[in-house]
Amino acid sequence: MINDNIRLILEDAYQRAESGHNTDFELSELQQKWVETIVEKAESQKAVLAVLITSLTKKIETPTQDVRYHKTELPNGYSGRTFDTSHVTPFIAEKFQRFAMKSGSGWLTRSLEQAHPYTLTYPGRILDKAVRKSFLQILNDIEENQVDPKKYLHTIFAALINLIKKATIQLGLWEKSDEGSAQVPQSDTITIDNIVNLLKYHFSYNYRVAGASRLPVLAVFSAYEMLTAIERYKGKTLSPLKSHTTSDTKSGGIGDIEVLDENGGFFEAVEIKHDIQISADIVEKAYEKFAETSVCRYYLLTTAEPNTDNPMMVDQIIQKIHRQHGCEVIVNGIIPSLKYYLRLLTNPELFLACYSRNLKLDFEQNTDIKEIHLRYWNELLESQL
Repeated sequence: MINDNIRLILEDAYQRAESGHNTDFELSELQQKWVETIVEKAESQKAVLAVLITSLTKKIETPTQDVRYHKTELPNGYSGRTFDTSHVTPFIAEKFQRFAMKSGSGWLTRSLEQAHPYTLTYPGRILDKAVRKSFLQILNDIEENQVDPKKYLHTIFAALINLIKKATIQLGLWEKSDEGSAQVPQSDTITIDNIVNLLKYHFSYNYRVAGASRLPVLAVFSAYEMLTAIERYKGKTLSPLKSHTTSDTKSGGIGDIEVLDENGGFFEAVEIKHDIQISADIVEKAYEKFAETSVCRYYLLTTAEPNTDNPMMVDQIIQKIHRQHGCEVIVNGIIPSLKYYLRLLTNPELFLACYSRNLKLDFEQNTDIKEIHLRYWNELLESQL
């Protein structure tokens, strides 16, 4: 339960940020740059964001507290972790779900839990040097220069709100029709090879944030959504995608993508690896997942080239599985597989709309897809259409 006074502090900052009424809380160019550095890396630096918001909120609530002393064992310290767990992370989860710590507190990371004050010489290894500097400079600013912490809190919230708004804008090159299906403008220049090249670029770009391994999963899922009309999949059901962090063991699943038969049993499944070769061990572990099911075809697809580390060993295990179970295990690259799927479609261009829609939906519903993944895909589409 969030304390009423603390809730009021957080809610007031959020409402002001949302309304755009921040003229009383303007920062200098340098101070603004510190905030921008934190917010730009918010998805990969959630712990820093949580600790910073906690520190600012605590300073507003208790102006006499030096919030750099974030542990009770430090001189005149307070428990930042307790304050965060009880008040701040629940608020972040409510208002900015994408940026909330799933563990419940930013202090549950080694780089921030150390019993040293957050002074400019703090020894904790916050790996992103720019984020580390900005984080410590903001706390130094409110403690040593007596800058109003409300200025920073409101500005951070405003920046997070703008970041979310930017990311949820419809991808510029497709829109929803009255029937709710995504439409991509027709173009004589778009071929299957064009589409495959776009996907190659999208999968392999150096994003410098986690989540790229989700992209090929969404691409293959999009292809399967469009294949449901062909003869092989008539009467079959494509299972909804699970979160990338959900293990098959916990969910009872057997792969990233699953097609069910008319009786609800597994008919076909796909396991997807990003930049990982398919090894004999990976094939064996896949078999452990589906051995007790009636699945008749199982794909192991990867973006890595070559696809396998030991083709002969992998093939031996595949043959053994077929003899024991009857399932046909197929190891292949993502790109050749997608090219094959696209050839089965009457209008391959529609795949672009389907993939675009799934990127946006996954961004809104999970935390794997980041704003940069959407932005780069939009840039790739603009280069082709």
